[in-house]
Order: sequence, then structure tokens, then C-alpha cells
Amino acid sequence: MGPSDRMLALLSCLANQGEPMTVKSLAELTSQPVSTAYRHLRQLLAWGMISEREGGIYAPGPQAVRLQQGFEQHNVLLQWARPTLTGLTGVTRESSALLVAVRDHALCVEMVDSPQPLRCCYHRGQVQPLFKGASARALLAFMGEDEREMALALYTESMRDEAMAGLEEIRADGFAVSLSEIDKGVWGASAPVFNGRGRLKAVISVMVPESRAQQRTAWLIEQTRHSAQRLGELLE
Repeated sequence: MGPSDRMLALLSCLANQGEPMTVKSLAELTSQPVSTAYRHLRQLLAWGMISEREGGIYAPGPQAVRLQQGFEQHNVLLQWARPTLTGLTGVTRESSALLVAVRDHALCVEMVDSPQPLRCCYHRGQVQPLFKGASARALLAFMGEDEREMALALYTESMRDEAMAGLEEIRADGFAVSLSEIDKGVWGASAPVFNGRGRLKAVISVMVPESRAQQRTAWLIEQTRHSAQRLGELLE
């Protein structure tokens, strides 16, 4: 892993953890010496990508706001995602989300909550490993081989074996499902979003309390797949 990779790994780790962290914790999680991590953090601090709190605690910096604004304003996928998810939730009355692959994680970039009192708790910015849950496994199944190998290289051998199990079946079915893999009692279905060139851009997922998913799983899968197809048709 080169210097640029180490710096980006620190920034990604800080974003994914969702809380301020010490240089020691960041160094351990990114498998680099504390002195190396500290040097890269000083560079990120100078560029405003991170901020430093009293006691040597680091958090995302003010430039992260600019990056988020640019992503929301100029990303075509995100612009069409909100109406697509709103339509899916309107039909199913269940929570829906759009997730993308970011190296070795699945990242939620858009979310529409179910209008029902009992609903699945999820939020924009939430991450999960690529080998766990319908959303992550759908991303892993349909991404390119090189991208998949790069993502899995960051996991242990046992994690890689778990991740690869069932991917051929997911590709054959055209969707992934899960039950209680992320949150107990939550059933989920995910379908890939391909652009006009056949490139995987994201997955659309629906998340349902197990008690409401029973007897209508096939219909929920169908609605999720149709929404993913419609979103893909709007992309170049």
C-alpha cells in the first residue's frame, strides 16, 4: 500500500467509523505505523479534509461538507434515486435505500423511510461490509471481477470464503435476499442498477420487518427489481 493509499485509508476509516478517533486507533484499523498515520493526518488537516480536537482526536473536516454538496448537486444517480425510492416506498409502504460499493464496504447514499410506525432503521452514510446483508452481497455479486478481488483482498481468508458463498446463485436470480443478517428480524431484498452500458452503478434495496415480509416476499422482490431497472434506464 503506497503513501496515497495509506492517506485515503485513514480518511475512509474516519468517515466509516462515524465518530472522532485517536491517531493510534486509526493506525491500528488501517494497519500502518502510528508515525506514518500521524504524518498523513497532518497533511489531511492542512487541506481541511479532517479536523483536530483537543487531546489529539480527529474528525471529518470542513472540506467534507463541500464534497457532500458537490456529490448531491452533480451526481446523476443520486438525482434520480430519490423519486425512484419514493415510488418504491409508496407502493410497498416499506423502507427503501440506494447503496453503492466503496472499496470494501457498501455505503447508503439515499434512503426513504417507511410511513409505518414499525419500520427498519437505516440512514444515509451507513456502511456495512460487502459480505453481509442483501445489499452488500448484491453489490459484490454484480461488480466486475477486478473490483471484487480488490475489495476482498482487504478481508481475512474466512471472510472471503463467506463473501464468495452464494454469489453465483445471486447472479442467476438477479437479486439477493437476507434475513436478520444486519438487524435481527429484518428481511431485505436487493437488486442491481446497471446503466445503459451495462455497468453496475448501485443496488436498490427494500427493508421489511420479518412479520410483514411473510407471504409477500416474491412481490417485494419483483417491485425492487422493477425499481432498479427503471433507475438504470435513466442513466447513461
